[in-house]
Amino acid sequence: MKQITPEEALIRLQALCSSYEKCTCDIRQKLIEYKIEPAKIAEIIQKLQNAGFVDDLRFACSFARTKHDVSKWGKQKIEYHLRAKQIPEEFIKNALENISDEAYGETVVAELAKKLKTTKAKSQSELIAKLMKFALSRGYDYSVSYEAIKNMIYDGKNN
Repeated sequence: MKQITPEEALIRLQALCSSYEKCTCDIRQKLIEYKIEPAKIAEIIQKLQNAGFVDDLRFACSFARTKHDVSKWGKQKIEYHLRAKQIPEEFIKNALENISDEAYGETVVAELAKKLKTTKAKSQSELIAKLMKFALSRGYDYSVSYEAIKNMIYDGKNN
């Protein structure tokens, strides 16, 4: 990519941020790709933040909501990805608190129920292990996942 001026970079990033929610880390990476000198990077980011184009709290809440509602990710996976984007801890905490415990539990149960239909196992313990592995890979909490699996397996047998 050829080098562009800081002014051109600002205009491009304003357009990008108008279309998609971006965090400071994403913007910094774009500016590095644009070969903007380090001294100007902080200045451009500050301008974007002051104008409301970049807001890490807003990004964290949007990211968490989308990844939970659409991609069916668990809180641990969402938290991991937000940390990777260098989102401050208090913003991550706020974003995860916006996912209601009820909605979270329903998502875990629904995803595990779908997985249960397609999972083949030779024993009940193997089935539980496979479902747990699936839940943990999606970023769901161990205790919530185990409770959902236990209810599905044991309550299903009693009916």
